[in-house]
Amino acid sequence: MKIKLLYKLWGLFTGLIVIGIIVYFILLFLTSQGISTSITAIDNIRYDIGKNQVEVCFNVQVNNTGYIDVTIEKLYYKVYIENQYLGEGTKENILIKRGVNNIDICLTTKPNDAIKAFFITLSKKGAINVTIEGYIDIPIKSFGIIKLWTLELPFEESQEATLVK
Repeated sequence: MKIKLLYKLWGLFTGLIVIGIIVYFILLFLTSQGISTSITAIDNIRYDIGKNQVEVCFNVQVNNTGYIDVTIEKLYYKVYIENQYLGEGTKENILIKRGVNNIDICLTTKPNDAIKAFFITLSKKGAINVTIEGYIDIPIKSFGIIKLWTLELPFEESQEATLVK
Protein backbone atom coordinates (compact mmCIF):
# COMPACT_ATOMS: atom_id res chain seq x y z
CA MET A 1 0.00 0.00 0.00
CA LYS A 2 2.77 2.46 0.95
CA ILE A 3 4.80 1.46 -2.10
CA LYS A 4 1.87 2.14 -4.47
CA LEU A 5 1.38 5.53 -2.85
CA LEU A 6 5.09 6.34 -3.26
CA TYR A 7 4.94 5.33 -6.95
CA LYS A 8 1.91 7.56 -7.47
CA LEU A 9 3.60 10.49 -5.73
CA TRP A 10 6.78 9.91 -7.71
CA GLY A 11 4.79 9.80 -10.96
CA LEU A 12 2.97 13.02 -10.01
CA PHE A 13 6.25 14.72 -9.12
CA THR A 14 7.92 13.61 -12.37
CA GLY A 15 4.88 14.75 -14.38
CA LEU A 16 4.98 18.20 -12.76
CA ILE A 17 8.68 18.55 -13.56
CA VAL A 18 8.13 17.56 -17.21
CA ILE A 19 5.18 19.96 -17.52
CA GLY A 20 7.29 22.75 -15.93
CA ILE A 21 10.11 22.18 -18.41
CA ILE A 22 7.70 22.20 -21.35
CA VAL A 23 6.10 25.45 -20.12
CA TYR A 24 9.57 27.00 -19.70
CA PHE A 25 10.52 26.09 -23.31
CA ILE A 26 7.25 27.58 -24.55
CA LEU A 27 8.06 30.81 -22.66
CA LEU A 28 11.54 30.83 -24.24
CA PHE A 29 10.03 30.46 -27.71
CA LEU A 30 7.43 33.18 -27.10
CA THR A 31 10.13 35.51 -25.78
CA SER A 32 12.26 34.95 -28.89
CA GLN A 33 9.24 35.82 -31.06
CA GLY A 34 8.41 38.93 -29.01
CA ILE A 35 11.67 40.86 -29.52
CA SER A 36 11.87 43.67 -32.07
CA THR A 37 14.47 46.32 -32.82
CA SER A 38 14.62 49.72 -34.55
CA ILE A 39 16.70 52.89 -34.78
CA THR A 40 14.78 55.64 -33.00
CA ALA A 41 17.13 58.61 -33.41
CA ILE A 42 20.22 59.59 -35.33
CA ASP A 43 21.83 62.59 -33.69
CA ASN A 44 23.72 65.28 -35.53
CA ILE A 45 26.97 64.42 -37.26
CA ARG A 46 29.92 66.02 -35.50
CA TYR A 47 33.18 66.82 -37.25
CA ASP A 48 36.26 67.69 -35.19
CA ILE A 49 38.89 69.33 -37.42
CA GLY A 50 41.59 69.15 -34.72
CA LYS A 51 41.26 65.38 -34.28
CA ASN A 52 40.18 64.77 -37.89
CA GLN A 53 37.24 62.67 -36.71
CA VAL A 54 33.60 62.32 -37.63
CA GLU A 55 31.24 61.16 -34.91
CA VAL A 56 27.73 59.82 -35.49
CA CYS A 57 25.59 58.97 -32.46
CA PHE A 58 22.35 57.02 -32.65
CA ASN A 59 19.88 55.12 -30.50
CA VAL A 60 18.89 51.49 -31.02
CA GLN A 61 15.60 50.57 -29.35
CA VAL A 62 14.98 46.92 -28.48
CA ASN A 63 11.46 46.02 -27.39
CA ASN A 64 11.16 42.75 -25.44
CA THR A 65 7.47 41.87 -25.13
CA GLY A 66 8.35 38.33 -24.06
CA TYR A 67 8.28 36.77 -20.62
CA ILE A 68 12.01 36.40 -19.91
CA ASP A 69 14.90 38.91 -19.76
CA VAL A 70 17.59 38.15 -22.36
CA THR A 71 21.11 39.31 -23.16
CA ILE A 72 22.30 40.57 -26.53
CA GLU A 73 25.49 38.70 -27.25
CA LYS A 74 26.60 41.13 -29.97
CA LEU A 75 25.14 44.17 -31.70
CA TYR A 76 26.75 44.79 -35.12
CA TYR A 77 26.28 48.03 -37.03
CA LYS A 78 27.55 49.84 -40.14
CA VAL A 79 27.12 53.56 -40.78
CA TYR A 80 26.86 55.21 -44.21
CA ILE A 81 26.76 58.94 -45.02
CA GLU A 82 25.15 59.72 -48.39
CA ASN A 83 25.57 56.02 -49.31
CA GLN A 84 29.33 56.19 -48.62
CA TYR A 85 30.67 53.76 -46.02
CA LEU A 86 31.80 55.58 -42.88
CA GLY A 87 32.56 52.83 -40.38
CA GLU A 88 31.28 49.93 -38.31
CA GLY A 89 31.38 48.60 -34.81
CA THR A 90 30.02 46.16 -32.25
CA LYS A 91 28.65 46.32 -28.75
CA GLU A 92 28.54 43.20 -26.60
CA ASN A 93 26.72 41.68 -23.62
CA ILE A 94 23.76 44.03 -23.25
CA LEU A 95 21.00 43.00 -20.84
CA ILE A 96 17.53 43.39 -22.35
CA LYS A 97 14.80 43.46 -19.73
CA ARG A 98 11.14 43.05 -20.50
CA GLY A 99 9.80 46.23 -22.08
CA VAL A 100 11.53 48.96 -24.08
CA ASN A 101 15.34 49.16 -23.84
CA ASN A 102 17.38 52.00 -25.35
CA ILE A 103 20.99 51.48 -26.38
CA ASP A 104 23.03 54.61 -27.18
CA ILE A 105 25.89 54.12 -29.64
CA CYS A 106 28.48 56.55 -30.99
CA LEU A 107 30.73 55.74 -33.92
CA THR A 108 33.96 57.72 -34.17
CA THR A 109 35.78 57.23 -37.46
CA LYS A 110 39.41 56.80 -38.39
CA PRO A 111 41.19 59.78 -40.02
CA ASN A 112 40.96 58.47 -43.63
CA ASP A 113 37.22 57.80 -43.31
CA ALA A 114 36.74 61.17 -41.62
CA ILE A 115 38.33 63.07 -44.52
CA LYS A 116 36.11 61.32 -47.05
CA ALA A 117 33.00 61.92 -44.92
CA PHE A 118 33.97 65.55 -44.37
CA PHE A 119 34.14 66.26 -48.11
CA ILE A 120 30.80 64.53 -48.64
CA THR A 121 29.16 66.59 -45.90
CA LEU A 122 30.71 69.84 -47.15
CA SER A 123 29.29 69.26 -50.60
CA LYS A 124 25.78 68.93 -49.12
CA LYS A 125 23.86 71.94 -47.88
CA GLY A 126 21.40 71.30 -45.06
CA ALA A 127 20.42 67.75 -44.15
CA ILE A 128 22.70 64.77 -44.74
CA ASN A 129 21.33 61.28 -45.30
CA VAL A 130 22.67 58.83 -42.69
CA THR A 131 21.96 55.10 -43.02
CA ILE A 132 22.58 52.65 -40.22
CA GLU A 133 22.25 48.94 -40.78
CA GLY A 134 23.13 45.92 -38.72
CA TYR A 135 21.77 43.14 -36.60
CA ILE A 136 21.71 41.85 -33.07
CA ASP A 137 22.48 38.30 -31.94
CA ILE A 138 20.47 37.09 -28.96
CA PRO A 139 21.30 33.60 -27.71
CA ILE A 140 18.22 31.80 -26.37
CA LYS A 141 19.49 29.73 -23.45
CA SER A 142 17.82 27.03 -21.42
CA PHE A 143 17.91 28.02 -17.76
CA GLY A 144 20.48 30.67 -18.70
CA ILE A 145 23.17 28.06 -19.36
CA ILE A 146 22.62 25.84 -22.40
CA LYS A 147 22.44 27.74 -25.69
CA LEU A 148 19.52 26.36 -27.71
CA TRP A 149 19.58 28.74 -30.70
CA THR A 150 20.61 32.26 -31.62
CA LEU A 151 18.02 34.80 -32.66
CA GLU A 152 19.34 37.22 -35.29
CA LEU A 153 17.35 40.45 -35.66
CA PRO A 154 18.34 42.79 -38.51
CA PHE A 155 17.71 46.54 -38.53
CA GLU A 156 18.18 49.33 -41.06
CA GLU A 157 17.17 52.97 -40.90
CA SER A 158 17.89 56.06 -42.98
CA GLN A 159 17.34 59.51 -41.52
CA GLU A 160 18.38 63.06 -42.22
CA ALA A 161 20.93 64.67 -39.89
CA THR A 162 22.82 67.94 -39.84
CA LEU A 163 26.56 68.61 -39.59
CA VAL A 164 27.78 70.17 -36.36
CA LYS A 165 31.36 71.49 -36.38
